[in-house]
Amino acid sequence: MIQKLRFILTLLMVLLLSGFVFAGGTKDSTSVDDTGIVDIKFLSFQDKFDPLEDPTRIRIKEMLGVNIIPEMGNDDSKLNLIVSSGQEYDMIMSSNRDLLANFIANDAVHDLTDAVKEHGEYLTKFIPQEVWDMVSSNGRIYALPTEVEGILDFGLHIRKDWLENLGLEMPATVDEFYDVLVAFKSKDPGGVGADRVIPFTAGGARILDLGINGLTQAFGIGRSPADFVERDGRLISGLELPESKEYISFLNKLYQEGLLDADFPAKKPSDLDKPIGSGVAGVAYSAVWWQNGVKAVQAENSDAEIVFIPPFKDPDGKQRIERQGGLKFFHFVPKSSSKVEEVVKYANAFLDPANYTKLILGEEGVHHKIVDGAYYPILPAFNELNKGRWFYPANAAQVYAPLFAARAHKVEPMGSMFDDLNSYSSYAYQQITDFAPNLPEIEEFGNTLKVFIDENLMRMVIDKDALSDYDDFVAEWKALGGDELTAAYNNWYKSR
Repeated sequence: MIQKLRFILTLLMVLLLSGFVFAGGTKDSTSVDDTGIVDIKFLSFQDKFDPLEDPTRIRIKEMLGVNIIPEMGNDDSKLNLIVSSGQEYDMIMSSNRDLLANFIANDAVHDLTDAVKEHGEYLTKFIPQEVWDMVSSNGRIYALPTEVEGILDFGLHIRKDWLENLGLEMPATVDEFYDVLVAFKSKDPGGVGADRVIPFTAGGARILDLGINGLTQAFGIGRSPADFVERDGRLISGLELPESKEYISFLNKLYQEGLLDADFPAKKPSDLDKPIGSGVAGVAYSAVWWQNGVKAVQAENSDAEIVFIPPFKDPDGKQRIERQGGLKFFHFVPKSSSKVEEVVKYANAFLDPANYTKLILGEEGVHHKIVDGAYYPILPAFNELNKGRWFYPANAAQVYAPLFAARAHKVEPMGSMFDDLNSYSSYAYQQITDFAPNLPEIEEFGNTLKVFIDENLMRMVIDKDALSDYDDFVAEWKALGGDELTAAYNNWYKSR
């Protein structure tokens, strides 16, 4: 009710200032010019390039017959004014689902359901229903979704040459991982000095809920101790499971024995460059994009070989690692536009396999090449596609993830690290709550619970006596809103 009142007040203010009188319905606008080209006026986020001259925009016009008329700047206040005043845009990008819900409630955006059913063959083929649900209300579609890329980007990488120097195999279980760290500390396989060796480093100050992808799951929980997992048909926070306490106890053991970096609690991702680059770190929790340290150590030591560890086996022998998932952003058609079908047809043609790869990666042999089934950029021609994503009207992880590798391959060792980690995609899953709507309980309790979780879990990692407080910690989490959040997630989960 409050959101609706705010929307109406915004509309009245704009009408008074502009003298605009809204007569209802959609405005008449020319969809196709004399050449058969469809004009679509498009508003998206601010960026530092000229969208009018961008090669992707030109390629879209040539291949799909769609002339994108671009404009930048889509902050929420601007979108409220644009939509409420009926300014003529045909397609608008946003990532704020609360804003979309407000527009839907006020009948300010078009229902795309029928157009998607009639003209969305590839949209519905490639975009999962769970993602469509995130831009729908009461079973009706109100926006075209862009799914998160669906790649693996975080994992544990290890000095493989250190393993070989000690005659050790790649660790496959948590116990084997512990034994490797002990060996790294005691035997100095890199010859850097036993007092300098850091068996395991990570940026604890930026790890959400102390989750270490590929390790945490080996305890039978999600990517982080706080992730919600399914048990007996309902969702429960990992914090309430004994396995999470076991995981925190394991990190505490590593920290107390000097196997986990002493500076772990304060380290940020940028701080990892020094221990990795100086050759003193055996294992690091890192992203494929963080390559400075890897480049530095390999420049100094040509024998330094760094690879990602396969996800560790859980007690049942299963291996799991979380990949990106859910909704990244979306495009909606405001009621001021009469081009619902044109926008949906454009998005569908974009995802048509006959067009898709060329629109994303350009011409094979000119902008990209295929080597052993993988995509590689041809530089510098590939660089003209750098801003192409600004124009994508919809996207799906299952078709985009394989092509995304070309961007990773622009620089080494980033490309080889990307390939290495993503070779474990068969073990990948998506966190179930990635597909949940913006629940009011998340807004009400989310930040408070996050700070509470991070502070207390870190305290239990670095203080050997704090683990005895774990049960009290969970009870306080529940009282601070954990119970309400759990109930909200389960209400959503049952209603899917």
